[in-house]
Amino acid sequence: MPTIADLVNNGAIVKIDVELAARDQPLRLLYGTPQFVGWLKEILNGEQPPQLLGRTSAAEQVDDLFHSFLSGEHLIFTRQFRVVRAEENAVWELKTPDVRIFGWFMAKDCFVAVFGNWADTIKDHDLYRGYRLAIRRLRRELGIDETLCVRGVAPDDVLSV
Repeated sequence: MPTIADLVNNGAIVKIDVELAARDQPLRLLYGTPQFVGWLKEILNGEQPPQLLGRTSAAEQVDDLFHSFLSGEHLIFTRQFRVVRAEENAVWELKTPDVRIFGWFMAKDCFVAVFGNWADTIKDHDLYRGYRLAIRRLRRELGIDETLCVRGVAPDDVLSV
């Protein structure tokens, strides 16, 4: 069964860091698949949804969310993150007003981002099931469907308070 280090070494996931203030230490871990990192670069280079719902750019929203996540700030369940469907080895969603990021928790406080998309696109085309199934398939392909995957669906199962 692969370890997190194995997944990083074989290029299946990439560590994502956000610059934190000198007084802040990363209290959580964030990884992304190469496909997700490519999508993230488009957002950081200024790509915007057709209609911006948030008060800041998509890049600023994602940066704020990742900063909050990594620095261990309290995230608001259903507003900033939620389980897509209550099931064993659940798929989770990180949220901003304009962006949805789908992935799973390999361990408590350790999220792997697999897909990102505009909130409106996901809602308009009901993409939740497709992302959930694709992430479950990816975990099986990586040999980690039963390992490196938090089984709980409650907020305190995946994040330390």
